Amino acid sequence: MSPVAVLTEELRALLGSTQIREGAGLDRYRLGCQVPQAAVLPRNEAEVCAALRFASDAALGAVPWGHGTYQSIGLPPTRYDLALDLSRLDRLVAYEPADMTATVQAGIPFTALQSRLAEHGQFLPLDPPLAHSSTVGGILATRSSGPLRCRYGTVRDLVLGLRIAHPDGTITKAGASVVKNATGYDVTKLHLGAHGTLGVILQATLRAFPRPELERGWWIAAADGLVLQELANRLLTSHLVPDRLEYADASASHAWGAPVKGAALGVSIGGIRESVEGQAVDLRRIVEGQGGALVDAGMGADAWRRCSDFPWDLRVPGEGTAWAIWRGGVLPADSLPALDAVRQAVTPLAAMAAAATIAHGTLRGIVRGPSGAEVVQVLAAARAALVSHGGYLVLLDAPPMVREAIEPWGTTPGGLDVMRRMKSAFDPTSVLNPGRFVGGI
Repeated sequence: MSPVAVLTEELRALLGSTQIREGAGLDRYRLGCQVPQAAVLPRNEAEVCAALRFASDAALGAVPWGHGTYQSIGLPPTRYDLALDLSRLDRLVAYEPADMTATVQAGIPFTALQSRLAEHGQFLPLDPPLAHSSTVGGILATRSSGPLRCRYGTVRDLVLGLRIAHPDGTITKAGASVVKNATGYDVTKLHLGAHGTLGVILQATLRAFPRPELERGWWIAAADGLVLQELANRLLTSHLVPDRLEYADASASHAWGAPVKGAALGVSIGGIRESVEGQAVDLRRIVEGQGGALVDAGMGADAWRRCSDFPWDLRVPGEGTAWAIWRGGVLPADSLPALDAVRQAVTPLAAMAAAATIAHGTLRGIVRGPSGAEVVQVLAAARAALVSHGGYLVLLDAPPMVREAIEPWGTTPGGLDVMRRMKSAFDPTSVLNPGRFVGGI
């Protein structure tokens, strides 16, 4: 028997035939040019642990999977033997509407969770890109978020506790199932954004919020980017409490269906009716007092969905296309100057559409060029522009000709030795997502 046949036979004996996928069914787990030898689809936590112990004992590389929405992020794995598909762990384990907490398994679709919370007038204030095709586990592992982070923060602010499976088959708990908890080390945050390199998220307890009684959205137009940055700074330091405050350049605002020409700000305010209406009056006063124009149309739910999905929804499939999706970060007050520097670095060779969550200095965009070589060149120039503003740039997705020619994580951060020691402590044989994280961890 071939090594692959031996492996699948051993997995069948361990977990049963219905939990193993092989052959043509493995293509859905493809990472670049790599396909695993087998995929495991555990039905419960015990089978997850059994699969991890098997992988550890056999020195295999295992990649946790949900719906695969964010698998383009990071380096290719140095070993890819097993795909650990958690899509069958998709239950709402517990929900306490009075406490506004929900405990879910990692494989639950994000939209399914939101539907259950909506039955009680609540929601999880996360709007990551491509939420309609994401699982909760994938969102937490990549720490994905969207425009709502302006008011509600990121997953680090919304996750109360986790259950984690480790490569030796043990399970640990971090955090708690209540909002008020300050005991011990906050190990929960260690796994959020670790891309599944330290452990496999099995279950999460999340903090829900009441849905706003009323939400209104506006576009803000101004003469130039400097005025828009000043307006954003003014709004963020005012008494107003925006749910979202997004900058869109001319290409992004067009993609979102803005009724204005050129770059603009999108803002939304939610809450009880009296508060929203009162803030709307003050918003107009502040905007017009700073030389901007408030457009009370066109920034509804559909536009915000396109805003959340931008620029992922602008990817160009097919051979021969040259594009790249990136994320960056700078200090909030430097958001638009930094994007302007990126544009100046990019536009000689490629087209760009970009946006920014100004409250957090989080930038995102897509570049398109005539060839992969030009896209790689402009990505390097864009990264240098953001570094000159004290920021960073991470490649999120691109066709193989681009991905293979550029380091996705960028400049090696300080503290890499600490990260390596952490990886060694949690995953000593490097079973989980080997080599995919920063510095090849």
